[in-house]
Amino acid sequence: MIGIDNELEQLFLKAQQDGQAVIKDRWARGNYGCCSTRAPLVEKYRIEINDRECLFYIWGSLAVSMDRSSRSANINKDYRASNYDQKTIDWFIQKAINL
Repeated sequence: MIGIDNELEQLFLKAQQDGQAVIKDRWARGNYGCCSTRAPLVEKYRIEINDRECLFYIWGSLAVSMDRSSRSANINKDYRASNYDQKTIDWFIQKAINL
């Protein structure tokens, strides 16, 4: 899919092999707190794939789950997705359907 980072493609492949894969990043750029320490790494994306379902987490929140037997996606209505997040969710659904 055009506009999706290669790191997500690699993440999906790793999750297919290992069952789970995670990319960590910094939530906020620059310094964190009063002591000029770097912001801690947090989970940016996580994909879990098992026999029953495929799960996609963004910033630690479940964004979408896909039932593998029925190939039906359940998008988390409580997750407030940015435009890019929505692209990644659409990408994930397509990848999971074709799995």
